[in-house]
Amino acid sequence: MDAVIQSSRMYSAVVSNRPAVMKALSHPLRLKILKMLSERPMYPVEIAKALRMIEQKVYYHIKIMKAAGVLREIEEKQMRGGKAKLLAPAATAFGYIMPESRGGEVVAYADYPPFVQGGVVDARLVVGSPDPHGRSRARSRDGHLAAEVSAFFARMGTIPWPFVYEDTELKNLRGNLIILGGPVVNMVAEKFNEFMPVKFVERSIKSPKKEYSEDWCGTVCMAANPTDPGKKVMMVAGRSRSGTRAAILGLRHYFREVREKGYIIVQGFDEDGDGIVDSVELLE
Repeated sequence: MDAVIQSSRMYSAVVSNRPAVMKALSHPLRLKILKMLSERPMYPVEIAKALRMIEQKVYYHIKIMKAAGVLREIEEKQMRGGKAKLLAPAATAFGYIMPESRGGEVVAYADYPPFVQGGVVDARLVVGSPDPHGRSRARSRDGHLAAEVSAFFARMGTIPWPFVYEDTELKNLRGNLIILGGPVVNMVAEKFNEFMPVKFVERSIKSPKKEYSEDWCGTVCMAANPTDPGKKVMMVAGRSRSGTRAAILGLRHYFREVREKGYIIVQGFDEDGDGIVDSVELLE
C-alpha cells in the first residue's frame, strides 16, 4: 500500500502504471459507487438498490473496479442461495504513474513493522529537551540528529506530521515510539530503559552478554511498549553524543539485524579524522 499527502493529511493510496486504474475511475457511475463504499462497505445488491439499477449492471462496473485493484472484498456470506461479497475501497486515494516516468530515488528498504507498514510511518520520534530537565537536569545535545533518523524512515514511508517531539512535551506514551538518546538526557528513555533488551546502567551500556563503557559505543534496541499492547519502542542511543551518532549509523547499516535479533551494539569510528563518527563496527 502506498500513501499520499494532501493539505497536510495522509491518505492510503493505490498508485499504479496500469491503464486499468484510469479506466476504473473514468466512469461517473463507478466514481459514485466508490464514493458510496467510502462511506460504508456494501454488498452489490445494496448498491443496486440504492442506485435503483439492475444488479447485472452494477456487477459489470464492480468487475472493472476489482480488476483494477480499486475495490476489495472484506467479507463473504450466503445471500439468496448464493455468495454475496461485502465491498470496500482498496484505499482512500488513487493515482496513475506514467509508464515511461523514471521516478525519484530507488528505495532499497522494505516495510519495517510495526514502525513502517504499507509505505506509511506509524511512529513518533522522541528527542531529549535542550533545556535542563529530568532528575539529572541534563541538556540534550543530540536533538539535531533527529534529522538523520527522520531521513532513514522517510526512505521507507511517508512520515506523519508532527513526527518529532521533545520528551518534556510528550504526555501520551501509547503507540510506536522511536527514542533518540539515553536515559540521562531523555526522560522517555528513562521510563522505558528497564523494559529494553539493552539497558543503560550507570555509565555503561549493558547487553545480555556484556557491558560497554566506551564513549563511542551505541545501541539500537526494540521492545514491546508496556503502555500499549501490540506497539513497540525503539531506542537509538549511545554513551555520548558520538555514541548516539554511531547508533544511528548502526540502524542504517544493520536495520535487519535489529528487527531479527531485537538489538545491536556498535562501536563508532572517525575514519577521516574530522572528529565526527562516519563508520561503525557491529560488536553484537
